[in-house]
Amino acid sequence: MVDSDLQFIPARRALVLLVLAYIVLAVAVSVINPLFESPDEIRHYRYVRVLVTERRLPIQGSETVRSQSHHPPLYYALSALLSGWVPSSHDGEFQQATNPFWGYRSFATGVDNKLQYWHGPVEPWGGGYFAALLSRWVNVAIGAATIAATYALACRSLQGEHGRADSPDAGPRLALAAAAIVAFNPQFIYLSAAINNDVIAALAGAGILLASVIVIREGPSIRNLVALGVVSGLGLLAKLQVGALGIPVMLALVLAAWQSRDRTRWMRSMLRSLIVVGSAVLIVSGWWFWRNLRLYGEPTGLRMQQALWGGRSVATNLWAIWQGLPQVWASLWGQFGYGQIPLPSWMMTGLLVVVLICLGGYALRRPPVYDRRTIGLLAIAVLVAVAAVVIYTAANPAGAMGRFLFPVLPALAVIIVGGLAQLSGRAELTCRLVVGMMASFAAVALVGYLWPAVSYPPRRDGAPAAAQVGTIAEILNVTVQETEVSAGEPVFVEVTWRPLQWTEEPLAVFVHLVDEAGVLVAQRDTWPGLGRAPTTSWRAGVPFADTYRVDLPETVYTPNVLAVELGLYGGATGRIPIDSGDGILVDSWRVGSVRVAASEGVWPNSVDISFENQLWLVGYEVTPRVVGPGESFTLTTVWHVPDAASPDLHLFAQVFDAQWRVWGSQDGGHPDWITGYVTDTRRITLIPDTPPGTYPVNVGVLAEGRRLNVLGQDGRPAADYVALGPIRVR
Repeated sequence: MVDSDLQFIPARRALVLLVLAYIVLAVAVSVINPLFESPDEIRHYRYVRVLVTERRLPIQGSETVRSQSHHPPLYYALSALLSGWVPSSHDGEFQQATNPFWGYRSFATGVDNKLQYWHGPVEPWGGGYFAALLSRWVNVAIGAATIAATYALACRSLQGEHGRADSPDAGPRLALAAAAIVAFNPQFIYLSAAINNDVIAALAGAGILLASVIVIREGPSIRNLVALGVVSGLGLLAKLQVGALGIPVMLALVLAAWQSRDRTRWMRSMLRSLIVVGSAVLIVSGWWFWRNLRLYGEPTGLRMQQALWGGRSVATNLWAIWQGLPQVWASLWGQFGYGQIPLPSWMMTGLLVVVLICLGGYALRRPPVYDRRTIGLLAIAVLVAVAAVVIYTAANPAGAMGRFLFPVLPALAVIIVGGLAQLSGRAELTCRLVVGMMASFAAVALVGYLWPAVSYPPRRDGAPAAAQVGTIAEILNVTVQETEVSAGEPVFVEVTWRPLQWTEEPLAVFVHLVDEAGVLVAQRDTWPGLGRAPTTSWRAGVPFADTYRVDLPETVYTPNVLAVELGLYGGATGRIPIDSGDGILVDSWRVGSVRVAASEGVWPNSVDISFENQLWLVGYEVTPRVVGPGESFTLTTVWHVPDAASPDLHLFAQVFDAQWRVWGSQDGGHPDWITGYVTDTRRITLIPDTPPGTYPVNVGVLAEGRRLNVLGQDGRPAADYVALGPIRVR
C-alpha cells in the first residue's frame, strides 16, 4: 500500500477529467489548425460531401478530383449525418487554393511555409467551413471513445495474474496511465481534430482487442462472440487496415477454446466460435465487400487504389522499409501536416529510448502486474500491424505513416504501461509519471511547434518606417544577419513589416542575391509571414517580423560580393514601388550585402560533386558571365577521374530556363579520361532570340545513352545534372 498522502483523485473520476482535457485540446487544435492542412483532409472531406450532396458512395476512377473513395464508409457516413444539415456550397469536387511556396525545406523544424493552402479571413465560420469543422468534431468524439476503450482494455490486462497490487485500485491506476498515452499523444490529438478515418480505426482497434480479451478471460459465450464479430465488422467498415487484427482475433478464439482441455470439445468450441464471429462480421460488413467485388472485380478495392495512386513492387523496393521506419515512428507521435511540421529528432529519439526502457520491465523476474495471455495477444497485434505497415511502406511511396498504426495504439499504450509498472512496482507512481510526461509532451508539441507554424505571426514592437511599399505596407527594419558566408550556406534576412491594408490578390515577397556582374545567383520568394500572413488577410497596423532564408548554391561563383535586394510583387500587379525616403521609387530595394568567401581548393570555384562515383566535378569557370543573345561564352570544367573510369563517358552542357527551353548547348565529346585530374573546355553559343535574364549552365555526364545521377551528401540520387554559374543575358 502507498501512503495516504499519495492518494489522489479516484481513477474513474480522473478518467473523466482526462477525457475532458483531451476534448479541450482537440477542439482547440481543430479551430487553430486551418482546414485541410492535415494529411489528405481535403480528400476525406470530398468523400463526406459526396454523401451529403449526391446521397451515394463515391466510386474509384470516376472522379475529376481525388477523394478517399477507396476507404470504407463508416466515418464518412457519421460525418455526413452530423454535418449535412449545415448550409454549404461545397460538393465532392471542392477545391482549395494552394500556397505556391508550400514545401520549402519541408522536413525542417520551424514555421517556414508549413501551410499548404491559402486561407482567407472567413475561416472557420463562413463560406461553408462550419460543415467541415463539424466533421472534425465527429473525430473529437470518436477520439474520446477511443480513450475510454483504452482504459477498459487496460483494466482487463493490467490487474495481474495473482492480483498483485500496491494499492486497492492499482489496475484502474495503470489503466488511467494507458489512457493518458492515447489522450496526450500529440499526433492523436492532431488527427482527432481533423477529417480522416484514422481515429475511428483506433477506436475499432481498441474495440476489437477489448472484445478479444473478454472472450479469453470470460469464455466464448454467444454474447461475447457476437460482440466480437459485430465490432470486427464495424472495424472493417472503418478502415481496411483494421483487417490485420484478424490474426489476434483468431488467436483469441484459439485460446478461449483451448481452455476446454478436451480435443473434441475444443474443436467443437472453435468451430462454433468461427461460425458465430464470421457470421456477425458478414452481416455487418459483407455488403461493402460485395459492392467492391461488383465494381472493381475484387472485394477490397485495393487493386484499383494501387492502379490510381501509384503502387509499386514490394520485392524491388525493400530499401524503402529501412528508410521509412524513422518516419513511421516520428509520425506516430508528432509529425503534423504531411510531415512538414515535425518535432525535433532528439525528441523522437528520446521517446524511443523511454519506450524501450519501459519494455525492458517485462524482462524482470517478479510477480507480474499484467495478464500474460492478454499482454501476449496485444503484443502480437502490435507486431502484426507493424508488419502490415512495413509491407505497405515498400508497396506505396506514402506508406511510411505512423497513423497507420493507430488501430494498435491502445494496445501499445497498455504494453508500455505494463512494462513501466513492472519496473517501478508501484501503480500510483507509474500513473503519475505517465500522465505528467504525456501531458507535458502534448503541451510542448502543440503549443511550441504546431501553434507557431499555423498561426498568424506574433505582433512585433513598432518602429519608425524605413521604407513604404506602395499603399500596402511599411518596412520598419531590415537586417542581413551574415556578413560573410561560404558556397552552399544560407543567408538570413530579417524584415519587419507593418501592414497598411489587405489586398485582393495575394502578393509575394522576394529576396534576391545579385553578384558584382549583375547576375542573380540566389533568390527566395514567399508569401509574407512565411506563408502564414498572405496580404489578402493582413491585419492593418499590426507589425510582424519575418526571417527569410536564402540558400546559396554550392556552385556559386567565388569569391564574390552579393547585394541583397527586397521587394513585393503580384502576378497581376507586378512589383510594388518602394519609397525608402530619398524620393526615388524603386521596384527592388537594396538593403545590404554579404561577401562569399573564396572556395577552398586548388581549382577555380572548387566543388566536390559525384556522378555515381564514376566522375567527380571538382571545379569550373565561366567566361564571360554576362553575354548578349547570339553571343558565346567559355565553360571550363575540372574532373577527378578514378582508376575505374569508363572511356565511354560523355559530357553535356546546356543553358535552359525554368520551362526547360534550351537556349544554348554543347553536348557530346569528352577529354581523354586519364587517371587523376582532367580539364574540359567548350564554347557555348546562345540562340539569337534568347530572352534577357539569368540562366544556369547545366552540366552532366552521359553513359551508354543515359544520364548519370548526381549523388547527394547521403549517397542518394539528387538529380541528373548540376547547375553551374549562372550567366546573365543582357
